[in-house]
Amino acid sequence: MADLKRIVLSDSFWKFRFGLKQKDKFEDPGITEKWFETGIPNEKSLKVYVPSTWSYFQNRRKFNHFGTGWYETSFYLPLAWSSGEKKVTLVFNGSNYKTIVWLNDKKVGIHEGGYTKFWFEINKFVKFGADNKLIIQVDNRYGENRLPWFYPVEWMNYGGIYRPVYLKLTSQVCFYDIKISNQIKFENPVGQGCKGCKVLLNIHVNIRNFNLNRPKFDGFVVLTIKDGLEPVNTEIPISLTENGNGFFDIDFPLNNPHLWSPNDPHLHNLTFQLLDKNRREIDREALKWGIRDFKIVKNDFYLNNSKIKLRGINRHEDHPDVGSSMNPRLNYNDLNIMKEAHINCIRTSHYPPYESLLTLADEMGFLVIEEAPLRKLGKEQYNSKYLVNAQQQLWEMIHRDKNHCSVIAWSISSDCDTSIEEGREFMRTLIEISRELDPFRYHTLVPSDIMNDLTIDLVDFVCINVYMGWKGEHNVKLREISGNFEIIHKKLKENPNYKEEKPLIISEFGCGAIAGFKSFSFARWSENYQYVLIETYITEIMERDYIGGGFISTFQDFRSSPKSGYFEHPKEYINNGIVDMHRNPKIAYYMVQNLYKKWKDKIK
Repeated sequence: MADLKRIVLSDSFWKFRFGLKQKDKFEDPGITEKWFETGIPNEKSLKVYVPSTWSYFQNRRKFNHFGTGWYETSFYLPLAWSSGEKKVTLVFNGSNYKTIVWLNDKKVGIHEGGYTKFWFEINKFVKFGADNKLIIQVDNRYGENRLPWFYPVEWMNYGGIYRPVYLKLTSQVCFYDIKISNQIKFENPVGQGCKGCKVLLNIHVNIRNFNLNRPKFDGFVVLTIKDGLEPVNTEIPISLTENGNGFFDIDFPLNNPHLWSPNDPHLHNLTFQLLDKNRREIDREALKWGIRDFKIVKNDFYLNNSKIKLRGINRHEDHPDVGSSMNPRLNYNDLNIMKEAHINCIRTSHYPPYESLLTLADEMGFLVIEEAPLRKLGKEQYNSKYLVNAQQQLWEMIHRDKNHCSVIAWSISSDCDTSIEEGREFMRTLIEISRELDPFRYHTLVPSDIMNDLTIDLVDFVCINVYMGWKGEHNVKLREISGNFEIIHKKLKENPNYKEEKPLIISEFGCGAIAGFKSFSFARWSENYQYVLIETYITEIMERDYIGGGFISTFQDFRSSPKSGYFEHPKEYINNGIVDMHRNPKIAYYMVQNLYKKWKDKIK
């Protein structure tokens, strides 16, 4: 959402010093020496660029630092802004994992979670007309109650402030939240396309007055929608009472609007203005929304009233030059390569990406299944502490990304043990929260054991990871994969919790291949073996009506934590990508391009 004023604190050099390591038994020197009051000592301090991961500091000499790091910077706010009419918020787009913030020697707050946006209201800490000293401790150690919780996790656990940081300035009376969804009624029956339709935009607006001395407020909200033609608008009067908090709904009808799809990612521009009773603008937000209808009918997915198969890919946020600190230009390059391969859906394994990826998915035309960072939880983790953490990170993911039309579903977790009652109850709670936060979208999860899964009845579509021919016996007879799919489907339907027809997707399939390694004998890690295995899977998936789509694992080779996974990975990378770490194509990429083009859906 656009802001009246944004002051970027990152994209600059900050002072930095490493703190504790994972196995250190002593207390962090930044705490014992009170760096949050005195500032970071010059001794052993570094001048580092923010945003970036600390793995790349000091010429990567501490690449595998799992511990704490301390940051220091300062900023200045004009004295003219001290009237009390401005609200100042400190916003982090991503900091991994636990972040503690001090401003002007006072503790502002703590945040846990490494993949979502978070913020602190700092009016009572900030100084106007003077420099403000900002001290931040970031801790990426593994430990109990953290998500992900286990070591070593298969992707690299990069630490630090790796996404932008900024100050957001608004009026004390401002838009606090805006949620957009739409309902579409098609003239044609299901599966017959969208020659004519009626749309109702559903917009939920939350306005807050943070000036508690004057909590009452009367004014107007003006919504303007622009679709390349003359803009249309509507206006509603609003009134905030003593608690300074108001919720307002806007239902906006549209006839035969331009719909959004991967083949035609058309976006409508929405502008929200908050006016006081004298019609003076005091806040403004701008959003883009693609009007689309994604629905499930029995075993099938439909987009804008036409059947669609998900030609998917899994993707991790990783690049050899920047680690997880992916900027919009790098994300754009990745999506361009995917678009050329006729991929229409991305699964963000196994955590929320930088929001710029979703903005690009909206603009370029990708469907997205976004996943929360709950991975490989078991009986020991199914407790109240983990649940509170999981709820918070789920809320942050949905709150941040609910207005991205590309997102079609939320994946609650991956590879967790849902074969026990504790797992079912844990996931049931999270799915109920997810549905309450966003009833517009579908909700799913990826179990570790689909045959004994107790949550099939809770999800909207079923996900299963299949690694026949890779994990386990190498070079399994590929002709047997077809029969194994039939066995999986049969056993799935025999699950007592499988009470109604719903789509099945293969949420992960693929194998590793070292770029440049070719083999006439289709040896393990060869590009040749990866080619034939993925080709077999795609063909089997696309020819089966009961499978709604498949997701290759993965888009690019990505760095893993040291000694992670089921076996040692060459170069400490998980080499399952159809492109290498630098995005150079392996031979499987061109096969995927040809097969996905063959199966490309004809969506008008």
